[in-house]
Amino acid sequence: MSDALQDDLLSTVLSAYQLQAGIYDNPTFCGHWQHNTTGFRRAAFHLIGSGACWLHTHESAEPMQMHAGDLVVLPHDAWHMLTADPVLEGEAPRRIFDGDGPFTTMVCGYFDFRAGGRNPVLAALPQVIVVDREAGGSAMQGLSQLLLSEAACAEVGTRTVLDKLADTLFVMTVRYFVNQSSDLRGVLAGLADARLRKALAVMHREPGKAWTLDILAREAGMSRSAFAQHFAERVGAPPIDYLTRWRMTQAELMLRDPTVSVAQVAEQMGYETEAAFRKAFKRIHGVGPGSIRRWFREKLID
Repeated sequence: MSDALQDDLLSTVLSAYQLQAGIYDNPTFCGHWQHNTTGFRRAAFHLIGSGACWLHTHESAEPMQMHAGDLVVLPHDAWHMLTADPVLEGEAPRRIFDGDGPFTTMVCGYFDFRAGGRNPVLAALPQVIVVDREAGGSAMQGLSQLLLSEAACAEVGTRTVLDKLADTLFVMTVRYFVNQSSDLRGVLAGLADARLRKALAVMHREPGKAWTLDILAREAGMSRSAFAQHFAERVGAPPIDYLTRWRMTQAELMLRDPTVSVAQVAEQMGYETEAAFRKAFKRIHGVGPGSIRRWFREKLID
């Protein structure tokens, strides 16, 4: 995916959906224990600091042993349990501080997005991603070690540093997944495809331009029919549908600015009439632009 560095579409998408990450726990375990953080309705991760543990998920029939430096990311808040023992004892968390289990530490965090509805990056990721310390490469190893070291101290600004490092951890995890997976889907499949990436680049760069299927196909260097079929198969949506959803994400961000009118947003997103824009916005977001604007205004007051 090195050709994508010039446009860096992944960063563009993540920036538009406003990636937000953070650390919420730095637990220490010994003896017999089970740790579960499912239920927060946002992507979660656990980075093993020292010791070892077993990862149980519904995606795998057998538990996976994890060691210091290993990372597990759960993009869809899938059920999981980290335990001291390979045999799961029920599905309830517990801590019994005795026994011969290793002294284990970890950093637990979350990934969230503050804009957009259905996030295309998360939608393209599997239920569970495990990054082995060695397989992650030197860059991720260095980042993980820095995150673990920072979590172990209590210096001024530690929380801010941890949140920024968690942001980077998510991006590097997605990059790892793109480079390692042989079965990409959604927008990640599009970004990894040299021809589709060209069409995605222009849509992302100029969402308000009057794009047509013919023009986008030429950008990709493909025939109209071949482009439409290939895009839908790889990305999971027709090109114009993808463009509309991207426009509405940009529109949502613009509507947060009270000095920008709905008519101005409609014009910048390429709509000839405000009514057509309002209809498209409601179809994607479920509510009209006025409701979104009021919601953000009330949230700002709170």
